[in-house]
Amino acid sequence: MRQIKTYLLCISLAVLMGSSHALATVPQGSYQVQIVAADMCCKGCVQKVAGQLYAAPGVTGVKANLKDRTVVVTVSQQKGATLEQLWQAVAAGKGGPTKLTTAGATFTLTPPESLEKSQLPSASTSYVVVENLNHEGRAQKIANQLYATQGVEKVNAGAQQNTLVVTSQQEISPWVLIGAVTGVQERPMAIVGSYGRFDIEWSAPNTSRTNQQAHQPNNQGIQR
Repeated sequence: MRQIKTYLLCISLAVLMGSSHALATVPQGSYQVQIVAADMCCKGCVQKVAGQLYAAPGVTGVKANLKDRTVVVTVSQQKGATLEQLWQAVAAGKGGPTKLTTAGATFTLTPPESLEKSQLPSASTSYVVVENLNHEGRAQKIANQLYATQGVEKVNAGAQQNTLVVTSQQEISPWVLIGAVTGVQERPMAIVGSYGRFDIEWSAPNTSRTNQQAHQPNNQGIQR
């Protein structure tokens, strides 16, 4: 109880100060994430969001800016929460997360009501947009990783450039799909599902591949 009162006091002070919390100096052995909580409109909302975040693994600090409706979360690298866990914590606190920023990338959610219905797949289908997907062998490598993801039944090349169409038994979290692509050292640019569209903007250009084959088409298809 004493610990709870302590962190609630810290949150209240941060809200009253109303200062802007950018990703700045990070304690050694930790990382920071800034999340836009669009529905965080009062001190009570801040406490709900912070309470959920402090319950996530490895969270050591939460600083809220009520004016900008943002929270900066400090997390231990040793046993820290995943980005999905932090996002879901804000959602569980009724904060309505719409954007998450790390030192390496920014993830922005456009809700389904802001998109044309024709842009949204069914709950069992996801579109995965990957940077330079046509690089020789890249689509197959990513497809292999996606097939290893629980619930995935089929991976096909999409009609849109650099897009894979993932068919699953049930809706798959966009964070799981992001993790599958980054797990093979590739860069997802967007994930689209019935929940809306996640756009990913990377902080630095990808210089790991300057191969002349980078834009050669993959004519071999995708196999399982």
